Amino acid sequence: MSKTPDPIASFVGGVTKVKTMADGSPRFEFEAPEEAIGVMQSLAEAQASRRYLFVMVFDADDWKKFQDAQR
Repeated sequence: MSKTPDPIASFVGGVTKVKTMADGSPRFEFEAPEEAIGVMQSLAEAQASRRYLFVMVFDADDWKKFQDAQR
């Protein structure tokens, strides 16, 4: 069985904006604390190379509980 790949970016943040573009596609904008500045380069590189990302969103408190239960 293959190992799950490491994430390109992982951070706790909030949803700033959700809207529908003129062509009907959704657009999501997130905010993050200063601690997430380190992921900006990875995301900028993905944007520049027009890479699509697999995005999963969890409630931050639920994710912390899950992680704590795994220890």
